[in-house]
Amino acid sequence: MVEVPWGKLASQPKVSEALIAMLVLRLRPQAFPVDGAGGDGGRDLFEYTEHSELINYEAKSFAGRMTKGRRRQVVDSLVSTARHQPDHWDLLVPIDANPSEQQWFDGLRSEFPFVRHWRGLSWLNTQIAAFPDLVRYSLHSTSDEILRHIAESRAERDTLMRGVPDFAERYAALAARAQEVSPHYSLRATTALDGAPVVEIVPKTRHIATEELISFSGQVFFKEGDADHARLRRRFERVIRFGGDDVHLPGEHLRDITVNAPAALGISGPVAPGELHISAPRVPLDPPAVASVIVRAESGLPVASLQVRFTQRSTGTSGGCLYGADSTGVFEARLRLDALAQRMQFRMTFVPPDLAMPSAYVPALRLMAQMLPGRSMELVMRDRDRPELSEPIPDSVCLIPPEEARRWADAFDDLARLQSLTGHFFPIPDGFTLRDARDVEDALTLLNGGRTRSHGGTASLVVVRREALDRFSAAAEPLRMAAVYECIAYDFGGNRIDLGPMVEEIRVERFLNLPQALRQFEEEGEATVQIQLAQDDSVVRYLGSKPPA
Repeated sequence: MVEVPWGKLASQPKVSEALIAMLVLRLRPQAFPVDGAGGDGGRDLFEYTEHSELINYEAKSFAGRMTKGRRRQVVDSLVSTARHQPDHWDLLVPIDANPSEQQWFDGLRSEFPFVRHWRGLSWLNTQIAAFPDLVRYSLHSTSDEILRHIAESRAERDTLMRGVPDFAERYAALAARAQEVSPHYSLRATTALDGAPVVEIVPKTRHIATEELISFSGQVFFKEGDADHARLRRRFERVIRFGGDDVHLPGEHLRDITVNAPAALGISGPVAPGELHISAPRVPLDPPAVASVIVRAESGLPVASLQVRFTQRSTGTSGGCLYGADSTGVFEARLRLDALAQRMQFRMTFVPPDLAMPSAYVPALRLMAQMLPGRSMELVMRDRDRPELSEPIPDSVCLIPPEEARRWADAFDDLARLQSLTGHFFPIPDGFTLRDARDVEDALTLLNGGRTRSHGGTASLVVVRREALDRFSAAAEPLRMAAVYECIAYDFGGNRIDLGPMVEEIRVERFLNLPQALRQFEEEGEATVQIQLAQDDSVVRYLGSKPPA
């Protein structure tokens, strides 16, 4: 094993420490050297690991033994490096620690818990033997020459450390050279999630001569009788035939894959069957294609319609698709054309937006409410007299059954009217239910001067005055009571709507626990009275502040 003359290099501390720094850069490509001008801050190099841990490396040129003076220098370096709050700190010095020195080093962790390794003479010689050029530099180069080599080694890192403008300039120059590789394809460099480099080959134009096209040949394999393979096969065929999506094929589905491409790209030849990702993306449709979805009753009369705008398209070997949505984005639409079969297929998907005003949902829900079996649906493009598509509505055309769609449309219509009457506007709250919709109906009834009514059931009253209990005991059943509330409010997902004072009339059929309530009052000073409400108009509410006479 070739050894570096560390003893001789000790007289040239910069050479020795620079050599150690170059070794670390070879072993740890993600490390960054530190410019020591004005002090290195207790570290000659540092790196951030894949787990975001900070590791500082300190190189020392000491040879011989770790004397008291050298130990003070190490402690001073630890004090400085502590300001960076590292997770680990390694000392690299061409001295193999003896038991006393190792005990001293281990004891440093009581004050500096991030102290990790003493990388000594044997470790340095073992590692540097793998890099003969570094040994050659140590034997024949001057201090300035070694420093120049380490400066070259860290050039890429330094540009990143100086900021985005330097990175952008260097990347732009490299990207410009990459575009000169082929007149037909651009090269784009990105980074995968695992950090691996990814090079994308993108056509510069849609019109590329046949002989310049990139093609793949080989076999795609799917097992018969395997449900997962069957689903993947359907997706693969759909992407190839109509585009608009992507499909990922693991290596088990691939056989004898070969790439044929222009020679300048340098990628032609057999490909190891690792995995294949095929993407047939959607492209903008400019100008958009506007159409109307029309639902017709059995009589042929239109009962609902909704306008959609197709803004994207895709193509494949058998035809293509148009993709769009209604004006609110509640409905997504896809029109697929199978040119080989001379057939169209239209699909609508209900996709509620995260935040939308209640009125935004109503047109789409009204359309779904009319999609009853036995009726038909048409797709009519703007400026066309005849529909592009006319089909009977199947039983499962919508994700929401028509009757449920009608109830939701009524609910959102009511919520929009309530907001308009009160001037309190807000998107549909999370968790809004049809029970909330009944509260909206009640609020509208009260605001319009009407009365809300409920029937039967039981209720509880908390009584804090003994006279009330006495009156209950003496009253003939059934009993009518009234209460005036200073303000009645409804809350919809944190959105409070105040309606003002309200009167509540209650008809009591009978009291269920008066004896027990009397005893509870004597013991606690208040009591809970259970009452049976009358079956007809047991609770009547209306806005106002005057109780009935």
